[in-house]
Amino acid sequence: MSISLIDVAKYYQELPHQKQALEILEDQIQATHPTWLTDESEFVETWRNEEETAEVFPQADIISDGKQLRGEWQGQTYIIDANELSVLVLDTLDPETGETTDREFRGDRFVDLSINPSTGHIAVGVFLDYFVATTVSAVFIIEPQPGGYNSYVAQLPGSRPLPNEFSTYPLASIGYVRFVFDNLQVSHSDAAANVALVVFKPSTTPAMQYAGCVDLNAIEGTGGLCSNRS
Repeated sequence: MSISLIDVAKYYQELPHQKQALEILEDQIQATHPTWLTDESEFVETWRNEEETAEVFPQADIISDGKQLRGEWQGQTYIIDANELSVLVLDTLDPETGETTDREFRGDRFVDLSINPSTGHIAVGVFLDYFVATTVSAVFIIEPQPGGYNSYVAQLPGSRPLPNEFSTYPLASIGYVRFVFDNLQVSHSDAAANVALVVFKPSTTPAMQYAGCVDLNAIEGTGGLCSNRS
C-alpha cells in the first residue's frame, strides 16, 4: 500500500508526528536523490511558480458593500452581482399575508465566501431577505469555467422534497462559510440566539450534498435550527 503526496499536503496540520515524517522523507531524498530538492529541479520550479498559480487558480473577494463578488481565474476578471443569483426558498413568511409559503428570491448581498483549495469552487453565503425578525439566506456554489462560470444552490432539505435543483429550505443569518477538507461548513443563527452548523459534502456536481446539521446553541422551546432536516 502506498501513500499520495497530494493527500500528505492536503492533511498536513503541523502536528509533531507529521513534521517528523516529512523530515524522514527529506533525509531519504537527500541521501538518494539530492538533486530533486535543488532550486533547479522541476519540482521546486513548479512549486514556486506563484505567478502562474495566481493566474490559473481562482481568486475572489466581496466588494461594493456586499453587492458584488469579484472573481479572477484564467487571466480574466468577473464581476457577479448578488441579484444575479436566484433561488426558490420553501416555507418562508410572506410579508403580505404573514403566512408560510414558497417564494422566489434574488440575492441582496454577499456575506462571506470560501474557495475550495482542491477544486477552485467558490462557496458564497448570500443574504436574501429580512421580515419580522427573520433572516432568509442561502449558499451558492460558483464553478469557474473558461470564459465564465456556472452557479449552483447548496440545497438544505426540510419536511418536503425539494422540487428542483434551484430550490432550498432557508438558512438564517449566515455567520461564515468555509471549506474544510473538501467539506463545506456553514454557520447560521436566528434572532432567538439559536446557532447551528450545517455541513455539505462533495457530490457528483459542484452543488455538493447535505451531510448533516449540528445545533451549537438551541434555545429551550424553539426546537433549534436543525429540526425538520430530512
